[in-house]
Amino acid sequence: MEFRQLRYFIAVAEEGNIGAAARRLHISQPPITRQIQALEQDLGVVLFERTHRGVELTAAGTTFLEDARRLLHVTEISRVRSRAASRGEIGELRVAYFGTVVLHTLPLLLRQLLSVAPSATVSLTQMSKNRQIEALDAGTIDIGFGRFYPYQEGVVVRNVTNERLFLGAQKSRARSFGEQVHCSALRNEPLILFPREGRPSFADEVIGVFKNARVEPKVVAIVEDVNAAMALALAGVGVTIVPETVAMISWPDFGFTELVGSKATVPVSCIYRHDHIAPILKTFLNLLPIRESQ
Repeated sequence: MEFRQLRYFIAVAEEGNIGAAARRLHISQPPITRQIQALEQDLGVVLFERTHRGVELTAAGTTFLEDARRLLHVTEISRVRSRAASRGEIGELRVAYFGTVVLHTLPLLLRQLLSVAPSATVSLTQMSKNRQIEALDAGTIDIGFGRFYPYQEGVVVRNVTNERLFLGAQKSRARSFGEQVHCSALRNEPLILFPREGRPSFADEVIGVFKNARVEPKVVAIVEDVNAAMALALAGVGVTIVPETVAMISWPDFGFTELVGSKATVPVSCIYRHDHIAPILKTFLNLLPIRESQ
């Protein structure tokens, strides 16, 4: 059975006349007659009965007409979807993330993708940086987001944006620093940094910001994550430094003050394999204001 046979059959069934079907299809009558006969032989049934005005469907032909229309409809949908997929307009983008990028930066980037490819789907999975690299190698994710990725052959690391840094502390304590605070003003402040694992990490970047400002930070703890750091700061153990995405959220009894000084920002990066860029990933990458950083 061929798709052209289905098209010829449907045209004859709808026109009720082989000549009219030929004019509709812009072909001569003999090819239609031959293909209808071949289709009947393949199915083992008679699809049409001749009348003085043309042809009429048999009971078998009436039943087959429904199936033929359905088959062609599914085929056309498949054709449209496959072409859209090749253009990167549909498909699933498998995204992994680590840290606070999921709070603000990543949703904004994904919104851009869905605005130009509304039929695309996105899956999000939290993964450590090392697990992201392993998942890229295994082909189970398309792209990862986070900070401070180690070098890995075959993996592209690109900077997506830079986030400002903020001091976080009990609300009254944060307000005492004003709207902005310089690194030098925190020389004697107990600092709670994060994360403990996955070094170099955000903690190391914060330490680097202080040292670039010629300030030796007074680090009293490096904890597992931002939640633990904020909990200790709220308890009065010290102050913490968080990225802008955290400071944008309203937290009860917790306040933020922008940190200023020597390059008081941290990068947000994405990683992907240069030899495995699916069309939907290519569409996503083309939307991002990114530059290669490694």
